[in-house]
Amino acid sequence: MSDVITTGGVLKDKERNVIIENICHVFSCKNDEIEELLPVQAGMTNIVMSFRYNGGKYIYRHPGLGSDALVDRSRETIMQYVVGNAGIDTTLVAMDVDDGWRIGRYIEHFDFDYHNLNHMVRAIMLLRDLHSVSCKVRCNFDVIKKAEGIKKQIPLEEYGRFDKFNEIRERIYKLDNLTKNDGIRKCNIHGDARDVNFLINKENIYLIDWEYGGYGDPGFDIGSYICGGQHSQDDVDRILFTYFGHKPNEIQKKHFYAYIAITGWFYLHWTMLKESKGQMVGENKELWYRYAYEYSKIAIEMYEEE
Repeated sequence: MSDVITTGGVLKDKERNVIIENICHVFSCKNDEIEELLPVQAGMTNIVMSFRYNGGKYIYRHPGLGSDALVDRSRETIMQYVVGNAGIDTTLVAMDVDDGWRIGRYIEHFDFDYHNLNHMVRAIMLLRDLHSVSCKVRCNFDVIKKAEGIKKQIPLEEYGRFDKFNEIRERIYKLDNLTKNDGIRKCNIHGDARDVNFLINKENIYLIDWEYGGYGDPGFDIGSYICGGQHSQDDVDRILFTYFGHKPNEIQKKHFYAYIAITGWFYLHWTMLKESKGQMVGENKELWYRYAYEYSKIAIEMYEEE
């Protein structure tokens, strides 16, 4: 067999054999019963494959380069069952908490479009449903502390190689302190609510991949959604209106603006870690930088006006 190029890197024969072995273990089947094991063009942290077995189609996720430094698999397992019971993600077939692989049902879906109003409204309302789930998971997700944890995994010479990095850092840490006094209720969050993790079709919408889920600030989910694509400030305000069901008050608006910046800051750390391991992130790098830089300035001004 030749190597297969996937979104998480190059899939070697050894990895392919492990994947097939894991699939066969779940379905109690033989290797030759697994058909059409193919790469899926989505995701940047993991190797993602689709396959067919016994007339059904499935998605297999295999941990990619550097994912062990980013993901708490036990937390992911807890979140997966909480959201499964809540009907937010019912795609799970099997997962391994130690090795981090997962098998889910394949969902026929459209490519998620941030600028399709129907897609946006359904996605934001699904996030609102998630944030309303009453079952509280005991897995705190502090965005700044998570970024600091990632920093420890980045070689010193690779850290902070962005224009005005220290200036951004100063504003981000100031905003982190300011947002703690806003009175915004913490809740269960997804932690990576970008377009690639929404599966949408005419009937349903699912939010998948709970690797970063936990109990944290809802602003991080809205920030992840916004940081996932090109959004103007008018787009941002429309998203916030959809989330709250009304025009957000001053506290809500400045809090969620601050979290757009904090989310961009988090993703810059993710970028530096991936690049230090030899995996390029692409154009998202500049996108995340812009959100961290621009929205940290806007949010600081909003707090200072208070």
